[in-house]
Amino acid sequence: MKKWVKNLTVLFFLLAVVAGGVRSSEAAGFGHKSDGALKLMSSLDLSAQEQEALKSALSTYGPAAKTAWQQLRAAKQQMKTDTGTTSPDGSQVVADGTALAAAKAQLKAARAQLNSALLAALTPEHLQQLQAQLTAQFQSRLDSKTGRVLANYARSLDEQ
Repeated sequence: MKKWVKNLTVLFFLLAVVAGGVRSSEAAGFGHKSDGALKLMSSLDLSAQEQEALKSALSTYGPAAKTAWQQLRAAKQQMKTDTGTTSPDGSQVVADGTALAAAKAQLKAARAQLNSALLAALTPEHLQQLQAQLTAQFQSRLDSKTGRVLANYARSLDEQ
């Protein structure tokens, strides 16, 4: 369970906005805004030192994670292109597979560095609070999706 929480925390912070500091993940190098993340982070009541530590971690390790993600996407696209031909070249597919594996390893390493820096910047109390908030958000979305699935199922039964 702790590993899930840490991974969820890292994923959240990759898209996060540091309250009172970076106003969008675009400024941190991720190319899109996340107002929900800003609200969640501001509810943690972080000290100026913690905010600065998070900004520092994002600015230090964020670009490497973004670059690794882009390389992974490019490697996947290259693999898709090369295997989509009528007669794929076996040696090229092997090279693409090797490049894809290397990109995955690079992304994993970049995320691990970012994860460590972000987790070091927050107190255990803040991590517990963040876990509770993320769990509540997840449960709310799950309940909403479950309700839609059940409504669609009931509608399909009515149509029969």
